[in-house]
Amino acid sequence: MPATVVRETSRTHRLRWSALAVLALGLFIASLDNTILNVALPTLARELHASTDQLQWSVDAYQITYAGLLLVAGGLVDRWGRSRTFLVGTAVFGSFSLMAGLVGTTGLLISARALMGVGAALLAPSTLALVSSLFSDPKERTVAFALWSGANGAGGAVGPLLSGVLLEHFSWGSIFLINVPLAVGIVVFGFFVLPHSRPRPVAGGVDYLGAVLSTVALALICWAVISAPGLGAGNVLVIGAAIGGLSLLAAFIYWESRVPAPLLRLSLFKIRTFSVAVGVSGLVTAAGAGALFVLTQYLQFILDYTPMQTGIRVLPIAVAMLVGAVSAPRFIDLVQLKVTVLIGLLCVGIGYGWLATTSDSSAFGHLLPGVVLFGLGAGLLVPAATQAVMDALPPDATGAGSATNTALMQVGSALGVAVIGSLLAARYRGVMMSSSIWDQLGDLQSVALESVAGAARVAEQLTAELGAQLNQLAGHAFVAGMQISLLVCTIAVFAALIAVFVLYPRDRRF
Repeated sequence: MPATVVRETSRTHRLRWSALAVLALGLFIASLDNTILNVALPTLARELHASTDQLQWSVDAYQITYAGLLLVAGGLVDRWGRSRTFLVGTAVFGSFSLMAGLVGTTGLLISARALMGVGAALLAPSTLALVSSLFSDPKERTVAFALWSGANGAGGAVGPLLSGVLLEHFSWGSIFLINVPLAVGIVVFGFFVLPHSRPRPVAGGVDYLGAVLSTVALALICWAVISAPGLGAGNVLVIGAAIGGLSLLAAFIYWESRVPAPLLRLSLFKIRTFSVAVGVSGLVTAAGAGALFVLTQYLQFILDYTPMQTGIRVLPIAVAMLVGAVSAPRFIDLVQLKVTVLIGLLCVGIGYGWLATTSDSSAFGHLLPGVVLFGLGAGLLVPAATQAVMDALPPDATGAGSATNTALMQVGSALGVAVIGSLLAARYRGVMMSSSIWDQLGDLQSVALESVAGAARVAEQLTAELGAQLNQLAGHAFVAGMQISLLVCTIAVFAALIAVFVLYPRDRRF
């Protein structure tokens, strides 16, 4: 072996834990932005006059590009070089985080969030590939993967609390600007501590067409769902977007069945255990993202908590998820995978059912059992479902299966916010427009329909009595929308529970 190679190998070995820290931090900030915006949604509604539709897109723009490009980005890792892909992805993520923190309109914010998702899609698969190559010793490898997984989970858990802390002291842009110095540090230190691998030829081309078809299909479907409450389900644009999105989705599936190197290995879905496991993970992720979208607004709009107070009150979800995740291996050993999944689904379903009973006069104490049950159930469920996914796959398909599972969970997050947010918006508009005071608002009706914050702006222009009535009505309408959206989550989770119970026998795999 040439001396230069020996030195490089030795250097890489010495720096591998430093490299892991850099990779974990990169994955942390990508995961952080899945949740950090939720606590800031009421602030955006007030300061940018954002409607519910725009709030949904502010969340979903990141999720859609992240999910849509994740699989194709995984295919680019070896072609571009793992470290190069990671550093480029981090630079893109940081650059558009700067843009997101400085813009003054919701349109530009949504655009910046979409481009941040491109960066996240590039850096995320690179981290796992680099961790795999850096650690060959089985014991070190186990520790490295645990730290990698912990960074991924910690980002999502810390997001709401960090958002609350930043909003307490700075403007809403700070929740994005905090990414910038972290991204710069990652790129600088990563350049010196990450192994510099050269791009290598890989059999088969990159499925760019598949990436375009899947991303545009998801965007059109989300647009149709988000726009339906405002424009009407029968609106020609809504119908056209829905048909177009479903058509592109069908075209994507057809293309993936024909292309030599597909983004999505459709043959994996012939494995029944795999299909149900990824379906359950995606469903719970969708319900969780939708619930967080609603709850953070309820805590601020209805209970009048500050962003900081909201972040603290969302923290029990993260703590309960951690308890569930730590307990999951023990549960799996005792009652096997299937029963662990069923217990997790039962806890999540009961938690959502409890939250759906929330009323205008409910205090946070009423919410607490629901959020704890949800967090505990999700913490048990996701590790068990993930293990079921990996156990069901043949050895040569574990990489593709893992990437598919991750991508579908991101898709679930995007669709969850779209569906739950739209159910909330539709019910909110219906209650508002059925009130006896509605006709007294005149030209201000459209503003009041945007959100609770919009109704509050209208109330300031009315008489004290009428303004108070409008604020009370808006709060009642929001809670009514929250109830119906969480009830739908409850029904969906219990339907999944029944499907798992009926379709799968108890065995060691699932």
